[in-house]
Amino acid sequence: MIGVIFGVIVPYIAVAIFVVGVVYRIVNWANSPVPLKIPTTGGQQRSLPFIKRTVYDRFDSPYTWWETAGRMLLEIFLFRSLLKNTRYYLDRVSQKDARWLWLFGILFHYSLLLVLIRHSRFFLEPVPSFVEMLSEIESFKGVFIPSVYISGLAIVAALFLLWFRRIFLSRERTLSLPSDHFALILLLAITISGNLMRYFFKADLFAVKELLMSLMSFNIGHAVEVAETIEPIFYVHFALASFLLAYFPFSKLMHAGGVLFSPTRNMPNDNRARRHVNPWDPADVPLLAKGITVAGRTYKSKKLDWETYYEMYTDQLQEIEEANYKIVPEEL
Repeated sequence: MIGVIFGVIVPYIAVAIFVVGVVYRIVNWANSPVPLKIPTTGGQQRSLPFIKRTVYDRFDSPYTWWETAGRMLLEIFLFRSLLKNTRYYLDRVSQKDARWLWLFGILFHYSLLLVLIRHSRFFLEPVPSFVEMLSEIESFKGVFIPSVYISGLAIVAALFLLWFRRIFLSRERTLSLPSDHFALILLLAITISGNLMRYFFKADLFAVKELLMSLMSFNIGHAVEVAETIEPIFYVHFALASFLLAYFPFSKLMHAGGVLFSPTRNMPNDNRARRHVNPWDPADVPLLAKGITVAGRTYKSKKLDWETYYEMYTDQLQEIEEANYKIVPEEL
């Protein structure tokens, strides 16, 4: 019965929540107007012809679509903004290199990528040759028995480093929410249970692959039969991974997709050359009082009158009034 619950029912529920949640978040982001032109840049903006721009300037302060795409690729694959991470201390008028966070981040994300590529063997038949080759290269096959997967150990080390940063550094400890710790603990539980299953508590990997292939082909009857034959240690790992999948769309882990919709990253820095129209404030353009059209989509004004605003936030405003603060209605 445990096999059916955690090997068949829970994974299907988790995948359904993941798909619906991710689609909802992406559609919501895609339909959100961007009222401000806010690309974060550090390079020379394209301006007068005699002001020269280096290659660095083109990717740090992009002007064209291609330059912006290049900046996004550097952000996604090399964590460009994190690589520039420094701390500035006003009291000492000094700065400190903090790019060790970039190292922890790159170690975790690329180790995770390698782990996911290796795990694809359980979902593909036949297994692609590059997956087999990659597994042999990173496992030092023939050197250690059993083979030691470097990515499996590196991801645990990277997660502990990222978690210790939130525990022992005062600023990060102050800014960290319980959800930040929970996500790291959950990822650690998944990776540690996977390593335990790899090196200490063995599971029948042929049966695991048969189960996963049955789930993917919606052969539920066969999946139920196979699920009852797999060792419990696998269901600890699988249940944690399923929970992470369901939790993903509602957590900060969704930054994996959200980075593509970040206006601080995906907007060209061309505000000297082109006017950015605020779709939330049609008062800027009197002729668009009935709605403003941007890129073929019409947005209505989001402004509220005082009565509607007061009705929405009555409780909070009453608390302010009780604290002897004076509220002066203004035309919004």
